[in-house]
Amino acid sequence: MPGESRGARNLLSRVRAILSRFGITPRKIEADLNRYVDITQRFGCVPTFPLTAVTLSRHPELIRKLSGREVEFAVHGYIHTDYRSLPIETQTSDFKKAIDVFESCQICFTGFRAPYLRGNGETLEALVKLDFAYDSSDTIWWDVVDKGKYTKQAWNEYRKLLDFYKPRSAQEYLALPRFKSGIVEIPVSIPDDEVMVDRLGITDARELTRIWEMILQRIYARGELFTLQLHHERISLCASALETILQQARELNPPVWIATLGEIAEWWKEKDQFTFGIDSQGDGEYRAKANCSEKATLLLRNCKVDRPTAEWSGGYQSIDAKDFVVECPKRPCVGVGPDSSPHAISFLKSEGFIVEQSDQPHNYGIYFANLADFKEADEKPISEAIERSNAPLLRYGRWPDKAKSALAITGDIDSLTLIDFVMRMFEVWRQNGR
Repeated sequence: MPGESRGARNLLSRVRAILSRFGITPRKIEADLNRYVDITQRFGCVPTFPLTAVTLSRHPELIRKLSGREVEFAVHGYIHTDYRSLPIETQTSDFKKAIDVFESCQICFTGFRAPYLRGNGETLEALVKLDFAYDSSDTIWWDVVDKGKYTKQAWNEYRKLLDFYKPRSAQEYLALPRFKSGIVEIPVSIPDDEVMVDRLGITDARELTRIWEMILQRIYARGELFTLQLHHERISLCASALETILQQARELNPPVWIATLGEIAEWWKEKDQFTFGIDSQGDGEYRAKANCSEKATLLLRNCKVDRPTAEWSGGYQSIDAKDFVVECPKRPCVGVGPDSSPHAISFLKSEGFIVEQSDQPHNYGIYFANLADFKEADEKPISEAIERSNAPLLRYGRWPDKAKSALAITGDIDSLTLIDFVMRMFEVWRQNGR
């Protein structure tokens, strides 16, 4: 719950911030939300706002106006409660009630984000049963904050929040969507606006921008996903940083795909169906056939093809043809040992590679023999090993339309007025039977 991560002093500071950011009516927050959407529209993109159902039920007209501006919504629970501590029966009931509210208010949604970015193993089970397309409750932490710039108190508050979220470290894990229990999990990048503004006390637009710029640069270099979380009530402080990030993302080449969480989940499922057919024609030639949609990014490295190509990034070339001949001394695939775990093979295929189980490593420019005990923490090292290699490779890129990286803009809506905040506490108290 909030006090677990805040402490009394920080909670008092939070109360003061709430009083300054929200009013008795939703007029101020409506202006903030419109300013937010004005910025994203200027850069040709759409934000995703996870929304609690009770907030929607109290302000349906305001949310319909935002929906009319093509904002994407996701379910943020029925009420703003910590689902990590709740059994599946309570979670399923809450999610069903939330769906009913969204449908009765005629607000479309596809995915879910847990309040406080916290769920448990049963959260995913409930979401799968109710046919949600994605969950965006996991977090990934980027080490981009200079401890020396902040007071001991601010740094302690920052560490408390990290302990509360329990994020994966980007130094050890890939910042990518992944399938979990049949649902697409889309991680949120930390630090977000709450970490920077309310925990570290950053109000300087240049410093806010610098931190997000560092995340964007690292994610772009790695070809991964930046889910930038910015809550509407802090847009006055973070507008300049948001504009700068969107401007920089639009200027990069190969491009950054700026998409909603729903579009990212849809793409990840679409890409998962892509396959390659590859047949040896002798003398180091292979006939390759790509079974994919027109949005697919086909890449090759350290080999020649009989169709036009274009320089892409990281030594790769892109190719538009779907049927072509590849010339290379080794099979343009990733070879793995016969005892490789299904998790390892699934991961490599999700990365777009042609994966072949074989006991003949000499047939491949890159081969992994010891993948029987493959774990999630092994994904980043194996990905980096492939990128460092000089092996001939044919693969699908992670993102559509020749994009190198992806960016999503998102921020939760759980209150639009001071009254909503008071109701939040009462709703959780009532649910917990206190």
